[in-house]
Amino acid sequence: MKEQQPNMNRQLPDWLKTKPATLSPVFEQLLKEGNNGSHVNANDADMEKLRSPKNPIQGRWIFVSMSMPTQELKAAAEEASATKSSLVFRGVEKGGDTGTITRRLYATVKDIKPIPGAVIDPLLFTRFDVQAVPTMIETNADGETRTARGLPGFAWMSKQDAGDLGQRGPVFDIAEPDMIEEMQRRMSEFDWEKEKKHALDNFWAQQKDSINLPVAEKNRERRIDTSIVSTQDIFHPDGRLIIKKGQTINPQALIPMRHAYILFDATNKKQVEIAKKIGDEMLAKQKPVVYLFSKMNTENGWDHYNQTTALMNAPIYKLNKTIIERFQIQSLPSVVEGQGDTILVREIDARVLN
Repeated sequence: MKEQQPNMNRQLPDWLKTKPATLSPVFEQLLKEGNNGSHVNANDADMEKLRSPKNPIQGRWIFVSMSMPTQELKAAAEEASATKSSLVFRGVEKGGDTGTITRRLYATVKDIKPIPGAVIDPLLFTRFDVQAVPTMIETNADGETRTARGLPGFAWMSKQDAGDLGQRGPVFDIAEPDMIEEMQRRMSEFDWEKEKKHALDNFWAQQKDSINLPVAEKNRERRIDTSIVSTQDIFHPDGRLIIKKGQTINPQALIPMRHAYILFDATNKKQVEIAKKIGDEMLAKQKPVVYLFSKMNTENGWDHYNQTTALMNAPIYKLNKTIIERFQIQSLPSVVEGQGDTILVREIDARVLN
C-alpha cells in the first residue's frame, strides 16, 4: 500500500501505520516449543540467559501485585500516570487469567487520567530481583539503576545516588506466580493425549453445519462465466500499470481448473455409488478428481468416513458453503469441472445409476 501510494488518491489508514509488537524471546520460545513436547525448563542455562539479558535497558517501572491494598495499588497507578511509567505484574493469580487481572485493575484505575500503562512481564521481575511490592526502579542511558521498595516517587528517586535506596514505605508479598513458570506448570499437567482422544471421539457429533441440499431428480448442466471486471486501475509497486479500469479478466482462461470436483451426500448410498462411478471414469481418462461430501453419519463418523474413503480409494473432503455459493450448487450429486473458458456444473439424476 505504501509503495503504491503515489498512484492512489488516498492516505494510508492509521492501523496500517502501526508497528507490530515484538514478542519477548522467552514467550516466543514457549509458543514455538510448548506444544511439541520439548517444554522449556526454567532451570536451563538458556532460560537463565534469556531471563538475565546483558543488554542494558532504560525506563521507569513500578512493580505491583493484586496482593496490595486497593489504595496502595491506586497510589502506584497515579504515580505511573503522572510519570509515564509502567505498572508491572509478575503474572496472574492462580486459577485466574489475563481477563481477571484486567477487570480488577480497571476498577482501580478507571478514574485516573491518563490511564497508566500496565504489563505482565515476569522477566523484569527476574532481571531486577523484585521480591516485594511495590518496588520502584529507574534506569538511565548511562546504565545507572535506582531501586526503592515502597512509593517514594520518581521525583525523589531521581535526585538520589544510583543503587538500592532501601525500603521507603509499606511493602507486600507478591500474590501472582511467575507467569512463565505457571505456563510451564499448566502445560506439563495438561493431558494432551486425553484431549486429542476427546476431540477425535466428539468430532462428528459437533458437525452441526452439515450442508443440506435436495437430491437431483434429473440430469442438468449449466455454465458459469468466471470473468471479472476491474473497477479501478491496478498498479505494480514500481508504478507500472498492471490492469486498467474496466478491463475484463477470466481466471479460468488464465489458470484453467485441472481437477474435477464431485459433490455428494455420503449418507445417501445411491449418491455414493454415482460419485464412485463418475470418479473412476474420470480417473481412467487421467482427469484428477477431488471428492467432497456434504454429510457424514455422525453416530459412527470415523467408521463411515474410513469406509467411504476406502470405497473411493482416495481422500474425501468436507464440502463447505463457500464452494456451494461460488459454483451455485443447487442439488446433489453434482460435478464441477473447467471446460474451455467457463466452469461446467452438472447435476446427476440420483434415482438411477447411469
